[in-house]
Amino acid sequence: MFESTVESAAATDRWLPPSPRTRPAPNAVADGSWSSCAPSGLLFDALTSLAPAELTDAQVLEASVAMSRVVAAAQAAQLRLLARFARLRPAEQAGGRQFSEFAADEIAPALRISRNAALTQLSLATQLENRLPRTLAALGRGEIDLSRARVLCDVTSTARPEHAAAVEDRVLGRASVQTAPQLRQAARRALISVDPDGAARRHQTQRRLRSVQFLPCDDGMAELRAYLPAFDATAIYQRLGAIARQAKVPGETRTADQRRADAFIDLLLSSTSGGSTQVTTQVQVTVAASTLRGADQRSGDLAGYGPVPAPVARELASAGDVSWRRILTHPVTGALLDYGRTTYRPPAALADHVRARDVTCRFPGCRHPARTCDLDHSVPFPVGPTAASNLGSLCRHHHRLKHETRWTVVQRDRGEFCWTSPTGRRYLTAPEALAPPAKAIVASAAHCNRDERRAAVLRIDGEHPPCVVNGGDPPF
Repeated sequence: MFESTVESAAATDRWLPPSPRTRPAPNAVADGSWSSCAPSGLLFDALTSLAPAELTDAQVLEASVAMSRVVAAAQAAQLRLLARFARLRPAEQAGGRQFSEFAADEIAPALRISRNAALTQLSLATQLENRLPRTLAALGRGEIDLSRARVLCDVTSTARPEHAAAVEDRVLGRASVQTAPQLRQAARRALISVDPDGAARRHQTQRRLRSVQFLPCDDGMAELRAYLPAFDATAIYQRLGAIARQAKVPGETRTADQRRADAFIDLLLSSTSGGSTQVTTQVQVTVAASTLRGADQRSGDLAGYGPVPAPVARELASAGDVSWRRILTHPVTGALLDYGRTTYRPPAALADHVRARDVTCRFPGCRHPARTCDLDHSVPFPVGPTAASNLGSLCRHHHRLKHETRWTVVQRDRGEFCWTSPTGRRYLTAPEALAPPAKAIVASAAHCNRDERRAAVLRIDGEHPPCVVNGGDPPF
């Protein structure tokens, strides 16, 4: 992990991990010297050579503290590397962000993280190096962990550079003995103290960042996370609480949390009064016919989310107002071969086919649902044909990346996309297998919650010859 040297007669030799014969005795950890050592390769190798089963509780804690310092030092080293990468990818326009809007798209597939996670790491790295260098140095020495470094970045993100530096001066000295929540409170108080007139300005800056995010969770669940002005968020939560309390009647078995969640769903999905426009929503799920019949418990697939339990898929299938479409999948790979419609113009059917095949944006790691993606010609039209073999779903950001940067993409057989980054790294994305061997039928199921609609895509086993669509104007 780290390279280090040992001051001895053989100081020029690389330090090697101790062999089992020379492994440090467990009581060497108990004297307090390990957690006080500076993070290094020597410390890392010595700690990993210990046998946890031989350590006492005090020794385990001592070694854990020492290892946390090594981890912090490694994270600081990586952040410095990311800050360097950000400098190598300058912003397209001066006066805005500190690095190119496409820089995170190179980091994300290389580290196997999402683009948002890569963007967060790049922002953290540049902020620490440019605005809070002493905090980055403390992280490198293992005096604070990454969560506390992130706290200082969060609190000072909208402050002027001189105010951020003043906050750092005031709170960093005690940060090593505080928890992250304690440090956050101290940093907030310090920021108000050094910039009492800036609170309103910072609030307006953050207000412009208000948003709602969809976050998939496990077991067929998901989160909707809203970033709102504190007053509005408090009022919304209190209203949900009031509705939940009204719903607590004799015989009610739902918990307060469940009643609040149900009230949230009803408020958003129920028809509204006062002349508001009714919005029809559609949700697409794919499930095998054998699962619908109850013959097995294979999961369905919810577009934009992923696998959902069989009971959830059957619940959607049992809703009223169901319209059906046929999907034919490959009997071995489960990849889409054909997406049928009862009536269609060829361009619309071709677009449906490509989006059903792709499921999500085809850039490595991107989970943006294909239903709201652009359809891009891998080889530009008219040189390349308007056909499934030359079309791919790209979210608007990655569509722009393809045309505005040095990224290149080649579509291979069976809908595989090979992307090459500006540094020459290659990434292969294959279409997701929609199902086990099956012909599928799509149900646009209107699962009614009041007057709102959701659509479901249901898969039925069987055989059907593939349908080939040609002609028409290019979808994009």
